[in-house]
Amino acid sequence: MNLKGIKEAIIESPGWRTFFAFVVPIVASIFTGLFVTEVTVAGEIDWASFYKAKSFYGLIAIGICLYLYNKSIYLHDREISRFLDSDYCTAYMRSKCLPEAAEKYKQLIRDGDGGELKQAMDELKRILK
Repeated sequence: MNLKGIKEAIIESPGWRTFFAFVVPIVASIFTGLFVTEVTVAGEIDWASFYKAKSFYGLIAIGICLYLYNKSIYLHDREISRFLDSDYCTAYMRSKCLPEAAEKYKQLIRDGDGGELKQAMDELKRILK
């Protein structure tokens, strides 16, 4: 499985969505508590030393991961919702099918045999209406 396939599996998986919605905030809360403990000196928070706290970098990593995951979810869901529009579906089919059909029928066109191509184009027009 390639990287794109793994990404799609994570985005579409209900288990991963649950993990990011339930487990990651709990882990972030734990890191937040650790961060407060690490920057507290003599009962007061010492903000000048926040960059020395390892939990600070854990919080940054969690934040970046959540941002990237949620952005991917948004883009994925937006792409799916586009198929609710029939004009988009028609344009999508044309962009995907016509180049393949042109390649397939290129030799037939060169030989002057356009009958099969005409039938295919008529079928495509019928489907896209």
